[in-house]
Amino acid sequence: MPEPKVIVIYERRDITTVISPALIEISYTDFMEGESDSVEILLEDVDRRWQNAWYPQHGDMVSVQLGYANGPLLPCGDFEVDEVELEGPPDTIRIKGLAAGVKRSVRTYNGRAYENTTLADIARTVAQRNKLKLSGTIEAVKISRVTQVYETDLTFLKRVAESYGYSFSVRGDKLTFFKRAELKKAESTLTITRQDVTSFRFRDKVHGVVVAATVSYHDPKTKKTKKATVKDKEAKHNAHSADELKRNVRAENEQQAQLKADAALDLANEDQTGGGLTLPGEVRLMSGVNVLLVGFGAMDGKYTVTQARHRVSRSSGYGTEVDLKRVRDPEQGAEKK
Repeated sequence: MPEPKVIVIYERRDITTVISPALIEISYTDFMEGESDSVEILLEDVDRRWQNAWYPQHGDMVSVQLGYANGPLLPCGDFEVDEVELEGPPDTIRIKGLAAGVKRSVRTYNGRAYENTTLADIARTVAQRNKLKLSGTIEAVKISRVTQVYETDLTFLKRVAESYGYSFSVRGDKLTFFKRAELKKAESTLTITRQDVTSFRFRDKVHGVVVAATVSYHDPKTKKTKKATVKDKEAKHNAHSADELKRNVRAENEQQAQLKADAALDLANEDQTGGGLTLPGEVRLMSGVNVLLVGFGAMDGKYTVTQARHRVSRSSGYGTEVDLKRVRDPEQGAEKK
């Protein structure tokens, strides 16, 4: 087994050599959406220097890379020290950091209205307000009005994006938007067999899985209630409940209604099959990538990594744990009723 390697930069200074003798464990958790990436560093503190002269300050910058010696390293990113834990005896210190791009302003509760705008403009406004660079392709979705009701910018943006089938991540100074359906269409980056893993778990459920999603909305032009329905094209060869998801939504036109129907069906059914894998360290396993699982019987197929945790420890070396969701048929289309 190759030798694990880590590089730790603290406040622009490489402290890898200094902390290596005391390093018990370092872990990096990479989320696809909804949460900030994080890092934790656990160190021995026998001489108590970390409790005194070296005590970390909130907001200090930490940069981490990990992998194997003589191999490519995973650039985990930049983090701000957010929490410090001391335990003993024996004395240890645990330094926790959150992705540096998730600034205090992003987590501040706000209330404001957005009028005569688009989804892309809302994303751009939130990014600029928090000094982030927006990337990704967002189709032209017109929005007459949407209100941020005492929500953080990230919570508000997640709610609006999700309703139209989009999601985003914040890493460093970049806010990256992506359409969930397009992410699932991407090719698998690697194949994982049963022999590659040290443990696995899967679940395949039927409760909550629906055959169709219908959204009803009031058409402001015709003054009538209209419907848009999306049928699950996997219904013919997958076990389903007999339920149809029905929602009354705010939609200003047919495009919005169809996008919201697509998004509602996707969110309802994407949890049908999922699981987790534990395997030797693999720097290619990051959130948002697709992988092909082989050798797991009925669970074989294409999956999206929704969370990846990379850990280098003194006792067990370098290991990776991932949570996954199986990719369903992305060819869904809305039909008017």
